[in-house]
Amino acid sequence: MLHFLTRLKEEKRTTEELDYVIYSQQKRIGIFSQLCTIGIVAVLAQAINDFYLGFPFVSIIDVFIAIILFLSYYLNKHGKNHLAKIFLFTSINIILFCFAAVVPQGVGIYLIYFPLVIFYFISFDFENRSYAFSFTVLSLTFEIILLATNYQPFGQINIQPVDPFTSFSINLIMSIILISLAINYLIRMNHIGEGLLLNQKNKSDRLSKEIQEKNLALEKTNKELDQFVYSTSHDLKAPLTSIKGLLDLAEMEKEPIPPFFATYLKMMRERVDSLNIFIEDILEYSRNSRLDIVLKTVNISELIDEVFITNKYLGNSDKVKLEANVDSSLTVKIDKNRIFRVLVNLVSNAIKYSDLSKEKPIITVSAVIESKKIVLTVNDNGIGISQENSESVFDMFYRGTELADGSGLGLYIAREMMLKMNGTLEFESELNKGSTFTIKIPLA
Repeated sequence: MLHFLTRLKEEKRTTEELDYVIYSQQKRIGIFSQLCTIGIVAVLAQAINDFYLGFPFVSIIDVFIAIILFLSYYLNKHGKNHLAKIFLFTSINIILFCFAAVVPQGVGIYLIYFPLVIFYFISFDFENRSYAFSFTVLSLTFEIILLATNYQPFGQINIQPVDPFTSFSINLIMSIILISLAINYLIRMNHIGEGLLLNQKNKSDRLSKEIQEKNLALEKTNKELDQFVYSTSHDLKAPLTSIKGLLDLAEMEKEPIPPFFATYLKMMRERVDSLNIFIEDILEYSRNSRLDIVLKTVNISELIDEVFITNKYLGNSDKVKLEANVDSSLTVKIDKNRIFRVLVNLVSNAIKYSDLSKEKPIITVSAVIESKKIVLTVNDNGIGISQENSESVFDMFYRGTELADGSGLGLYIAREMMLKMNGTLEFESELNKGSTFTIKIPLA
């Protein structure tokens, strides 16, 4: 049973947290109904007193006020909350003003204006607070008129010429009750709001702690994974280097090598080179994630020359013209190693997918400064990239053509390196016409 009650309390608290706006609206509707109820009781008590004292006309006015309060209560209970507030506050202001003008000042009708002003702001939400201010101005205007005319704006009229003590007491008690009710409502809503804020803070603190712990665990896992990748890649390179050495020795043998055996050796070398490139790509990815940005002053023309030299012995490189279109004096401060690897990758891809059937296969690397950015473009007239493959070019392990023999990591790593440098890597391509890759890097 205790567990059931606890669960109900938790569900109620959760509902209040999730539906606080609805909850406050319901409380606002409830406090308005209480205002109407207390007003009805007080006014009927006043009517009985006036009738007992021999003022039936005043009693009729009291009953009329009670009817207005009841109609407001009815409208409020049946969903016409806004209409109920406007109807009640407009009517009660006018009636109180007229009533205060025809009864002795000692009756204390003016006392009702004080709790009314508080209820204006309680009854209307923040979005509709202009109504509360408007009714406050209306009440203040009526009160000023009464004060300026010594509570006789209509002249010497007195429909209750007896000791007003009882009526004053009723109005004073009703005002105190209404003010107490309003203050209790404000304190309660403030308490609930503080409770929700505290719950949210505790929840945020718990989430923050959990996120921090998960981030630390993730950071530890990433470091371990990087170390594993780096260590494994180096361990794999050693036997590959040995195999390449053995292939070199086999090809250097003085004895004639049978053609089929030479074919096998060539295929083995190609596979070893492919695996070596894959390992290099993994190492590049690991380095990019582990190492920080290192800025160096770099001459772009010399950097492009290094890129061309690196790709000099790539297959078909002797059949493709490599051209640099850059000012020889262009010098910027960038992460040389990363931009070098990106350019090597783009140029090597352009060589691999060059269209040798064209009269002049050419690859052009350009560089300019635009809007505090270094903009490098690698343009070729190769086989191009089809529209259907263009969306997946930068995906990990994606190879868009059967001619591709790489790992499918090159462009993915190139883009990751650009992101690390807060740069961008974009491309435009047309099948059988060529491609243009554009690099943009903010300058330090």
